[in-house]
Amino acid sequence: MTSDTQRIERELSYLKGINAKTAAFISTTARKSSGLRVLPRRSAMGFTAINFLVTEMDQARACFCALDGHVDYIFIDIERKQDLTLIHEARRLITRSKVLTCKPNDATIESCDLLIRHHYADRLEHKSVLVVGSGNLSTKIALRLAERQAKVYLQSRNHQKTAQIAEALNLMLPKFSPPIQAIQEPQQHYTMIISFLSAERIIGPNYLPLLSTHSLVIDGGINNFTASFIQGALAKGVTCYRLDVRIAFLYHLLLLSNEAEAFFSQVMGRITVPDRGMIWCPAGLSATGAISSLIKS
Repeated sequence: MTSDTQRIERELSYLKGINAKTAAFISTTARKSSGLRVLPRRSAMGFTAINFLVTEMDQARACFCALDGHVDYIFIDIERKQDLTLIHEARRLITRSKVLTCKPNDATIESCDLLIRHHYADRLEHKSVLVVGSGNLSTKIALRLAERQAKVYLQSRNHQKTAQIAEALNLMLPKFSPPIQAIQEPQQHYTMIISFLSAERIIGPNYLPLLSTHSLVIDGGINNFTASFIQGALAKGVTCYRLDVRIAFLYHLLLLSNEAEAFFSQVMGRITVPDRGMIWCPAGLSATGAISSLIKS
């Protein structure tokens, strides 16, 4: 049986033949698993990354110690999906590689958003979307799609919670956006069904009548749909995707991009004001103008 150390070493050996900046991502999930998982490698913008999923601190420590000094950057999942404070332990143990934080849930939403926009040629206005789930990911994608003028319906097993979430999201939506609706039972045809459930094989064939030939189904969780649903959907001509988050690797790299560095060092100006410290001065605004704006504020 392959040990955690051997899995990590195998990924590191892959990087030895890569002529690029190197990174490793250590992320967590709300689900418990039997051990360290190696996720797909990713490359973009002159970076190549290896990726690990941990659910216990011992697994994380093994990654930190084995990776330190062997990759340029180590990205740590800052989201508290479990009672694991990865970033504190990472800052304590990692001394040679650069430690940065990442938010995999946000990257997942970026991936889902990009997939939908690509599939529908960025025409989402008035399309009806059933989002199944009431967690972090379901909530974020519901808000994102409503902002894109889609008609969003939110459903979960806890209708009271779903109704509260929809009410909160509608308070944040721009004034003239279509409101997000919390429903107990889906009863119409939907352009899309998106699921971000934390349980497996929950959505079955009873959802098939809600779909048409041109509908899109996205499994954003892990095996949220039953095999019979998938078979029926494909037979009906429905497009079914298991969400692939690799496209959002670019999202994680923005802070390290040449464009971001150029902005912070060359575009975003700074001036020192006596007794007021350092302030931001936008390009094209004189120091006098910046001070005047500061005083008025």
